[in-house]
Amino acid sequence: MDMGERKVRSDKKERVGPSLDQDTHNKLRKLAISCEMTKTQLSADIIKLALNHPDIIKWYQDKYNQEDQYRVVPIKHEGKIHY
Repeated sequence: MDMGERKVRSDKKERVGPSLDQDTHNKLRKLAISCEMTKTQLSADIIKLALNHPDIIKWYQDKYNQEDQYRVVPIKHEGKIHY
């Protein structure tokens, strides 16, 4: 490894900043408080749940996907969902 290169962490986090309407924000805040989590932690958990649940993936694609060539097929392998 070159002195100027940095090793990429396998657990590196990527930032995503969704814009929420007031009702959704209020629900997120209340649920986060109830679960003793930050809104960011809860949002990340909800996104992970959705992206790893075949029924939710199918629902989104049935509703929004207009190009079959871009449709993802969730496959469970060794307990994890892969596309």
